Amino acid sequence: MELLRLLLEHSYEHADYPKFKLSSGVLSDTYINCKATTMLAEAAPLIGEACSGFIPPGAESIGGLTMGADAIAAGISAYLHYIKRRQLNCFVVRKTPKDHGKKLFIEGNPGRRAVVVDDVVTTGGSTITAIQRCRAENIEVLAVIVLVDREENNGLAAVRKEAGPDVPVHAIF
Repeated sequence: MELLRLLLEHSYEHADYPKFKLSSGVLSDTYINCKATTMLAEAAPLIGEACSGFIPPGAESIGGLTMGADAIAAGISAYLHYIKRRQLNCFVVRKTPKDHGKKLFIEGNPGRRAVVVDDVVTTGGSTITAIQRCRAENIEVLAVIVLVDREENNGLAAVRKEAGPDVPVHAIF
């Protein structure tokens, strides 16, 4: 699979000891920086193809916590538009609202029914924040897609718990 090859080549690093501090604060011997792959031009259609089958029919938009979700959402949206002739707008969820203008947590075009995406899940914190912020804005989360599940700290289980039993949660890798 070409997307996995790109992730291994551009986004994966392993050390002999836990030297990488993750966003959760935990030290790990493995570092996965998906942005080094997801922001490659050649990755966008591969991401779109890998994820498009997990987009529910009623979804109006796709997005997640900036910045890990941004390129993934854009890649899926573009793929669906150009290959499948389906409109799926994008949005971003800010970690903190802007201190000017409308002071929004969510920017873009979220609509009322959305898919939340993320690049990497370890504890699930970023993905959970995106789900919570969407729901606080009365945006129904129809599905969650993460590119890479690190299979640590029960992160994907925490995301599934927050999403609820009726919201499918998918990990591509």
